[in-house]
Amino acid sequence: MIAKSSNADIHIEGPKLIIDHDGGADDAMAIFMALIYEQYFNGRIDGLVPPRHYITTAPSTSIQQPLQVPIYRGSNFSLVISVPSDFYFGHDGLGDNDHEEIKPIDAQPQHAALSFIELTNKYPGEITIVALGALTNIALAIRLDSTFISRLSHMYVAAGHVYKNSPPDSDKKQIQEAYVIQNDPLADTTNSPLVSKAKPVDGQSTSKKNNTTGNEWRQDVLGAIPTKIINSLNKFERISMNASDSLQWSLLDPIAMGIVLNKSIVSDVKYSKNSIILCGDRRGINTNEFTIKEDANARLVNGVFKEEYQNLLFSIFSAELC
Repeated sequence: MIAKSSNADIHIEGPKLIIDHDGGADDAMAIFMALIYEQYFNGRIDGLVPPRHYITTAPSTSIQQPLQVPIYRGSNFSLVISVPSDFYFGHDGLGDNDHEEIKPIDAQPQHAALSFIELTNKYPGEITIVALGALTNIALAIRLDSTFISRLSHMYVAAGHVYKNSPPDSDKKQIQEAYVIQNDPLADTTNSPLVSKAKPVDGQSTSKKNNTTGNEWRQDVLGAIPTKIINSLNKFERISMNASDSLQWSLLDPIAMGIVLNKSIVSDVKYSKNSIILCGDRRGINTNEFTIKEDANARLVNGVFKEEYQNLLFSIFSAELC
């Protein structure tokens, strides 16, 4: 559980999690999953890393206890070129709702990249990073300290797309599905070689075949749980769930967090020499050369068990009712 102390030498036992996110409705659901899991099940969150312009108020609006997780501001720009938002979840990323007046949570004065280095020095081999946004902050930490990755317990990256054959010459939809990597592909290439020398990255594909659940289940089952948190999440997804192509509900960030919290939901894993296209119309698309574990730089989670994933979501978001 979270424990803040003025004694910096106190060593707190248990799994330690840092969530690096980009502030959308899908990130909010993943963050809520981690916060609830910590409160009712088991775990510890050592930091939230939103982009610099994002004020982290959403997680505190509905969680029963005051949010004690430190917030570290991340980079507001990609290393070279930032990709404009498609406003899939609205212009504010949270459904463009009229929110109640909430006092913003003050961020720590230290930049996220520096906090990564500091925390992994303090807890070597104990920190897990869940990257739900572009990998810019992680790349910056590596540039400042090339041994940073080797001190992680694990890193999960929710990004990319697994193609049946080779990446298409022009497929806008699949390019959009790889948005997190496309937003800062250079940052991803900065991470890949070093990660291969440490522990593999768990990447989650956006395969619609393997990682979808019905929008009807999202609205009528999960969305019907009578809690403030689910009510907030329903509002955050107000725009995306009413989109014309919203018959399937396949938000990537909750799937990635589900894998972190309960690996038994994983149905298909592949080992890959993963790389990123940096030039031309296909800039930001990831490529995979599937191989054996010893030659891989990434472990790709290519599918989850639908019913097990649904059960995990329902148990987490109904926990406060028990």
